[in-house]
Amino acid sequence: MSYSQKSNAQDTYFHEDYQKHKCPDSRSRHYEHCVEDVLEAILEAQKKAKKDHGCDTSCKKSIEDLLCEKKKHKKNTIPFILYCGCEPFKGTGVTTYHCHSKKKKAFKCIETYVFKIIDLDYKCATLELLTFKSDHKGDDSHHHHDNKCALSSPCKQIDHKSVEDLMDTGICITVDLSCFCAITCLPAVHLY
Repeated sequence: MSYSQKSNAQDTYFHEDYQKHKCPDSRSRHYEHCVEDVLEAILEAQKKAKKDHGCDTSCKKSIEDLLCEKKKHKKNTIPFILYCGCEPFKGTGVTTYHCHSKKKKAFKCIETYVFKIIDLDYKCATLELLTFKSDHKGDDSHHHHDNKCALSSPCKQIDHKSVEDLMDTGICITVDLSCFCAITCLPAVHLY
């Protein structure tokens, strides 16, 4: 069966070379033709990593790293950046935290260019906002979020940050995948 016949027989594109990579136990498919397909492959790989399947930066490499990791702290997440046209997509979400006194709660706005796929439902995706611990020191100050702290690009958010400082926020957003035309995968990481 040719590549075009396989892609016609399936709803998504199948990359034949993916199964020939370094992990012989991997039965995972790799999609590389659009944002939705890449997100589906990332979600599948993250689910397999949680099931403890043991066995350069690109989406394919990050997926392989996630599935082939044999170290103590196995990688469980492939962070990524999405693009609308030529511009990177900045997600915004809100959470609450205890400030000054344990009795009072305050809102905290989180902005990020870095996401984790949580779920796919047809043409919609649930994404978790990821951020860096070092960006939230001194958060109990209500003056912390001002213009000089606003994110202006993914590189300004990521450059010189420790990989171990990347953290999940528990804040999820739902996006329409038809709005995105490109995706950049970061290397696979272990999020606690």
